[in-house]
Amino acid sequence: MRALFSGRESLRVRGERATFVWTLLSLPLTVVVLGWLLQHQVTWQEIGLLLIVAMVYVAFARGRLLGGGLRVHAGQFGHVHAIVEECARMMRMPTPHVFVRDDPFVPVVAVGIGDPYAIVISAQFVDHFREDELRFLVGRELGHIASGHTRLTSLLSSNGRETGVIAVAFGAWLRRIEYTGDRIGLLCCGSLDAALRAIAVSTFHTLGRKIDLGAFAGQLKELNEEPSLRFAEWTASTPYATNRIAALHRFARDPLYQTWAPRFAENAIAAPVAAGSENHYAGFWRRATAFTVDWIVVSTIVPAASAIQTRIVGDPTAVKAAAADPNVPKWVGAIVQTAATSGGTPHVSINTDFMPWLALAVYVVVLVALVGQTFGMMICDVRVVGANQQARVGFGSAIGRYVSLCASLLVFVGWFTIFKRVQPYEVWSRTRLVSGNAGGRV
Repeated sequence: MRALFSGRESLRVRGERATFVWTLLSLPLTVVVLGWLLQHQVTWQEIGLLLIVAMVYVAFARGRLLGGGLRVHAGQFGHVHAIVEECARMMRMPTPHVFVRDDPFVPVVAVGIGDPYAIVISAQFVDHFREDELRFLVGRELGHIASGHTRLTSLLSSNGRETGVIAVAFGAWLRRIEYTGDRIGLLCCGSLDAALRAIAVSTFHTLGRKIDLGAFAGQLKELNEEPSLRFAEWTASTPYATNRIAALHRFARDPLYQTWAPRFAENAIAAPVAAGSENHYAGFWRRATAFTVDWIVVSTIVPAASAIQTRIVGDPTAVKAAAADPNVPKWVGAIVQTAATSGGTPHVSINTDFMPWLALAVYVVVLVALVGQTFGMMICDVRVVGANQQARVGFGSAIGRYVSLCASLLVFVGWFTIFKRVQPYEVWSRTRLVSGNAGGRV
């Protein structure tokens, strides 16, 4: 099947990418304005840390879904599973995981910054949608996955409910991608009436079946007559339902819809698209990205992350200054203060340049030994396993892995093999770094 979101037949709404670029370019100004309104100067270090926290939160979402959500499969909510499989075949993409969770606000949402993606359906809505309506909603979320929208939307909100700050900063792009998702949903369900009913029920719950959709759509005329009434939409992450209905009416008459509709129908009876290999060795860029994320995490959290060189001598003035200096790690200040109050003459020389590296070593060894992944690995969807693919490597293998890594760099072997998928130190320590679904786990 031809690419859905590239070329002259792209299903993206016009201006989606341009809006995204302008959103990114205006983000520094947005941060400054929000910082001024909140009376807090936001630093880029804080933004970077928040971004990493969001990535880790998304990575943890898999565990929350498995622990608190209901996994959908052929034997459980089989009709929902069949709809997702059919829509995925229409789009020639692998079927994502599907869960049902209790959420009174968001009917359906797609999450994930990489494989495996997931579609989450609200338990309070799942029985209220008819199959053609659910096909529209599932299709639009698959569209968000296929177009790459979820790689950012999952960081902004993993449950589909963006905060006011996010809506202001990214609202223009978030509203635009909703129109793209609606196009895919309409192609998957093949019925404009079903699509409009799905929007009505999603917006008004069961009351949506009782409203006059024609009269509701007609409210858009009043909005267009008074431009000031549209300002509220600019602070929202989703467009007005009346605007979505009007956009779907236009797309249903568009030649682009007539071009894609038969292709979707033809693919509905095609064979499913198999997911890629789940256990293959991680490449250089995944390794480098994971290391960068882990370094940012450690260098932000560890007090000595800025590699401040602190030397404390037996001068009383220096002792007081060291104890009161906020840049001096607390444990160093405590040692100095204790020595000073006990009547001794402290003469301590401490160089904290090595502290971030020591903290990184402890951080990596402990997390890899216990769960097989650091936060950076979770974000990049990679995991350390044993050479025979056992899930947990343990402390012995974790220590051996990183001691071997240091040894390979010291003897220069590691510098000449950085682009290999299996490094020499991994052969020595009998460990591997695999990518894709974290070794086959959700």
